[in-house]
Amino acid sequence: MPQDKPAILCVDDEENPLILRRLVLENAGYEVVTASSAEQAFAVLSTRHIDLVLSDHLMPGPTGTELARQIKAVWPSLPVILLSGVNDIPVEAHCADLFLSKVEGPATLCESIAEVLADHESRRKQDSLPI
Repeated sequence: MPQDKPAILCVDDEENPLILRRLVLENAGYEVVTASSAEQAFAVLSTRHIDLVLSDHLMPGPTGTELARQIKAVWPSLPVILLSGVNDIPVEAHCADLFLSKVEGPATLCESIAEVLADHESRRKQDSLPI
């Protein structure tokens, strides 16, 4: 039986980057759900299974780091990757699993997502092993 595609929630307040990321990630074999705000992201997370959240950092309302902190408070093991057009990592970005610059491009984005998902799966399996 074929394995389900990992589901990624992409969050960005700008439509064009959201569409482009969706196309790139679907091409890479992921199921992609989008949200244009932190509020929409929480609505999605409350109604369906998501394997990873990919969020823009600079958004009006809650920033990506604030969203990551809120997600980790409810779903601590859900991986969160933050993207930003600024290369300086914000001090509060430690709440995310990874912080990437948008200038790194789609190949790096897809590689990073695959690594974070593999690491998360490895930790999940390790945590479920009997002692």
